[in-house]
Amino acid sequence: MTVAEAGKQAALGGRRRLLPAAMIGAIAGIDNITAALAMGALMFSGPLASGMGLGVGVVLLGGALLALVVALRSVVPNSVALVQETTIAILAAAILSMTLRSSGDVETKIATAIAIIGASSLATGALFWLTGRLRLGGLVRFLPYPVVAGFLAGSGWLLVDGAAVMLTGQRIGLGFVDSLGDPDALWRVVPAVVFALTMLAALRWLTHPMTMPLVLVAAAIAFFAALELVGMPIETARSLGHLPQVNASGGIEVPTPALLAHVDWWAVLAAWPSILVIAGLSMIGLMLNVGGLELAIGRDIDVNAELRSSGLANIFSGGVGGPTGFVGLSMTVLAEKTGASGRGAGIATAVVMLLGLFAGGSLIFQVPVFLTAGFVLFLGFELLKEWIGDTRHRLPLSEWLIVAVILLTVALVGFMEGLAVGLLVASAVFVFKYSRLPVVRLHATGVERRSTVDRSPADIKFLTEHGDAIEVIQLQGYLFFGTADRVVDLVRRRLTAPDKAPPRFIVLDFRDVSGADSAAITCFVKIRKLVEIDSVKVFFTRVPADLRHHLTLAGLEFGEDRLLTLDVDLDHALEKAEESLLAEQQDLVVGESLLNHLVAAIGPHPRLPDLIDNMTKLELQPEDVLIRQGEVADDVFFVGAGRVRVQINLPSGQVLRVRTMLGGAIVGEIALYLNQPRTADVVVDAPSEIFRLGAEDFARLEREDAELAALAHRLLACNLSEKLSVANKTIQIMQS
Repeated sequence: MTVAEAGKQAALGGRRRLLPAAMIGAIAGIDNITAALAMGALMFSGPLASGMGLGVGVVLLGGALLALVVALRSVVPNSVALVQETTIAILAAAILSMTLRSSGDVETKIATAIAIIGASSLATGALFWLTGRLRLGGLVRFLPYPVVAGFLAGSGWLLVDGAAVMLTGQRIGLGFVDSLGDPDALWRVVPAVVFALTMLAALRWLTHPMTMPLVLVAAAIAFFAALELVGMPIETARSLGHLPQVNASGGIEVPTPALLAHVDWWAVLAAWPSILVIAGLSMIGLMLNVGGLELAIGRDIDVNAELRSSGLANIFSGGVGGPTGFVGLSMTVLAEKTGASGRGAGIATAVVMLLGLFAGGSLIFQVPVFLTAGFVLFLGFELLKEWIGDTRHRLPLSEWLIVAVILLTVALVGFMEGLAVGLLVASAVFVFKYSRLPVVRLHATGVERRSTVDRSPADIKFLTEHGDAIEVIQLQGYLFFGTADRVVDLVRRRLTAPDKAPPRFIVLDFRDVSGADSAAITCFVKIRKLVEIDSVKVFFTRVPADLRHHLTLAGLEFGEDRLLTLDVDLDHALEKAEESLLAEQQDLVVGESLLNHLVAAIGPHPRLPDLIDNMTKLELQPEDVLIRQGEVADDVFFVGAGRVRVQINLPSGQVLRVRTMLGGAIVGEIALYLNQPRTADVVVDAPSEIFRLGAEDFARLEREDAELAALAHRLLACNLSEKLSVANKTIQIMQS
């Protein structure tokens, strides 16, 4: 390929990339210009109608800056930023409220309205940038979805209400209904409603990006054709309110620094609640669009980087009095589908908007009122359909009702009140649902839940019969006023159960507890008072350090000699409770000899002494290794007296204690029967007397003394059965 041919191909590739970008820029730019006309008319209606040219100007200029900065800095190169109608609805309400309260002249009110718009964008930009800088973008996703849906549905209602004011000067209510008695008002309302419904239907059935501009042009042509048909001059139509009143400049205006001198800054300060809501709602909107964009383009987006770029864009827009905005989902997805892969789509959008700003001139005053109001109405209907209509099929009824309550509150009282009610109702529903989650992960007695200490058959038998004196309660989740009382009720019922003796020990395990509030702390104080009557000892295990600190501040005193004791984990607490129970039963104490343990396991048998005589007796000291992990299993050990521990060497180098075994325990029988390598170390903890029976001993007994061999296998089978029984009980109680 020659240099010339390569140059031609590069130029052709460049044109192929520029064409989709230019097309997207034209479509998005026209969409933004139309929205600017509608938004300017919405925010500057009634007493502020003379400021419409300036209102449209700041929306176009701010929107162009938004599109340009986002295009240059977004992590998604083909992003197209748009002014967001949801915040415009709140701005219009805030401006209307300011207009009604302010005593200044029209010029002051218009300047103050521009300042409120700019302040909302500056606040939004600062919130975006700071959140992205601190990498906290993910926190916004924790806002309950029904509340988000309610806010957006409420914004839709504000747009519909604003359209009513544009058309009749009255908000939706009895005054609006009375105004429909005026034929001129009716002739503005009906075409606007028809236009809005037509736009909804057209965009539903026709997916071509030029659908919206064509419907707008067709509606404008139909209006002027109707004027011609009835013979009504344009100025007459303007005097009847069908066309906007021309301002002093006769066209679109841009803000100048001189405007600041006329601003009522106290009125701007009074609008800060609405400004903060706009910033928060913009954050939610950006997160929703980024999430949708991730799904559409099939890759993750750095949310925090996008927040920083959108924050900078909103600061630029706010600096000229422009409204808030961020990446538009539909336009950016369209740019992706049409192959506009570079940053040209957003730049082209900004260029088209600037052309509209400087070339629109007096054309904005030739756009029929029904068209701008109808476009606002269409935006409102679209939001209401998506967030109150469509969500009915996507959300459970209880969550959808939250959306409806927020919308109703916004319609009857106001947006701020709807915001408060929505958060309150969502919080109450969350608390109610969370309080229904089980706070008790496992509830068992010492019969079903044992420590990992292998005891003598006599001790095991006793714990099987009397282990219900130990009550085990494993807690989970976050303990708060809605759940902690259930723990108190559980303890109270156990202490007063008519068919059971009072427990001697209660173990409260906090391993799966993430935290607790002050109400939960108070509940543990109640438990302390309940157990005091019967002197029941309560073990608190695996308590987080912060929770332990709050329990101590609440007056709970812990110690080995007190009713409340802190322990490292559930297993150690169970071990201590079991040992205390066994120590209290003096009549069960048997001699520390292997013969006594074997008799307790299977009952008296004349050949038991003979079996012991066939074993090898070992006298071992602390830290002697009885079994090594990985060795071939060719023997089994009977602990006559003393104590050994079973431990596993982890890959990290740490040693994990698995079990503790006392006199009467049998060690190593599973590996022997399965002919597998040893799975753990067995180390002596205290001076011990241990008896070994090797595989060669079993083979010899099976050849020479079948009765004795059967007795040995019977002992091992009884031991395995007991272990299996305890394991099954534990599994059953955990699954119940």
